[in-house]
Amino acid sequence: MAGVRFDGAAATASLRGLLAGIENPAPLLAQLGEYTLRTTRDRFKTQTGPDGTAWAALQPWYKKEKSQNKNRVLTLRGFLRGQLVSQVVGGKSVEVGSNLVYAAVHQFGGTIKPKSGKLLAFRGHVAKSVTIPARPYLGLSDADQNELVERTLDWLRTSGGLK
Repeated sequence: MAGVRFDGAAATASLRGLLAGIENPAPLLAQLGEYTLRTTRDRFKTQTGPDGTAWAALQPWYKKEKSQNKNRVLTLRGFLRGQLVSQVVGGKSVEVGSNLVYAAVHQFGGTIKPKSGKLLAFRGHVAKSVTIPARPYLGLSDADQNELVERTLDWLRTSGGLK
């Protein structure tokens, strides 16, 4: 006669490990944030958004006048890429981004107009306003999402909760 043997002590220990991991996800979140930070920085090499779409090309006048990295979108001296950070917030979430004042306009796009109603001038180019297209660099690709799930499952397995 076949039987099933249940080890209550082992099951309880596994559940305690899983609960401990869920109650304190900060170490996992730090790992996930570092992964996301790395893949976000990689987008500056591929010049694509999280969905794989190429960033809008530089305006010809700007490309001509650009002093460095003439063929690189969102890169003059590398400050935006270099100032990206990952931060665990409240031990329960992780944020990846930048606090540079121009970070949001590059992510979402926008029109810049001078407050005084005068003209904007940049390296010989004069305009009443400048429209910057959205060039999303923050976010998760499908591959990123899958990797974060796998890393979470691995973390839960090693914390003793999943087999």
